[in-house]
Order: sequence, then C-alpha cells, then structure tokens
Amino acid sequence: MDIRELEKLIKKVAEELIAIGIPVSRNIEKITINGRARKRLGACHRRKSMTGRYYYTIEISKYALNCEEKQLRSIIAHELLHTCTGCFNHGEKWKKMGELIENRLGYPISRTVDFSKLGLKEPAASETVKYVVICKGCGQKIERKRMCNLVKNIEKYRCGKCGDLLELQEKSTTSSR
Repeated sequence: MDIRELEKLIKKVAEELIAIGIPVSRNIEKITINGRARKRLGACHRRKSMTGRYYYTIEISKYALNCEEKQLRSIIAHELLHTCTGCFNHGEKWKKMGELIENRLGYPISRTVDFSKLGLKEPAASETVKYVVICKGCGQKIERKRMCNLVKNIEKYRCGKCGDLLELQEKSTTSSR
C-alpha cells in the first residue's frame, strides 16, 4: 500500500466514524508512513497553531500495512480517535468513544496491540544497549541505546529513586557510525 491508498483509507474510516457520531477533527494536515517505528503501529501527533487551533499528523507504521484491511482500519480508527477534543490521551472519554466504535463498526480499539493477534511478527529491536548507568546508592540500572546527555554529562544527574550519584558502568567501544 502506498501513501495515496493509505490517505483514501483514512478518509473512509474518518467518514465511518463521523457517521456514528465520533467528532473526528477536520484539521488533519498530514498522513505519513513510518519506516522506523518498531513498537507501535500508529501514532497521532498534534501541534498547536498561533491561533490556538490544533492540527494533527496521523502516522502509520510500515508494519501495520501488512495487516488485513479490517485490522488496519482498527489502527486508523484508534489514531483518528485521538483527534477528537478531549481524546488525545487514552482517558475515559477516549475509552467510551472506543467502545462505541467497537460496538457500532466492529473495530477493536485498545491502547496496546499484540503483533501476533494481527498475524504479524514483532520486529526485532533496532539497537542494542550500549551504555549502562548505575546508581551508587540503590543500584538502580539505567540503560541507554544511544549517546545522550546523561551519558555525556553523568556528573550533572542524580538517581531518580534515591538521589545518589550515578556512574557509567559499561561503554561500548565500537561505534555504529
């Protein structure tokens, strides 16, 4: 499925939702296919304009495009539901509207999804842990896959549990770049 086909499918699902009383935003400005996301099948991103109006980008993982159409429609409905006022999170209003979608259209709406139930193999992790930070006080272990401020400037950070000093335990000597 290419982006044009995905855009048409999203438009059809939005029309179905509107027909049953789900107030899908008309301010969806962009549809994208994400080739990097490995743990999620879709996302709804929101930006606020200078006038206070919200605009949305619906992102669908390339892995989701391998689902059967009904399953893909369910993923799309989940993301479109986030464009409704008061539904950007997975709160009570989002859950109630999700139940309505499930009862009226038969699209299962849930906060998380099991790849195997969709007939998909879960993608392998893209990176391995390269940095391990240990709390000197409570021993909490913090893993990082990439270089970040915590790894670069460990002396500026403290343990979130006990407030003690942190130390870099392991550091990969091979570079991925």
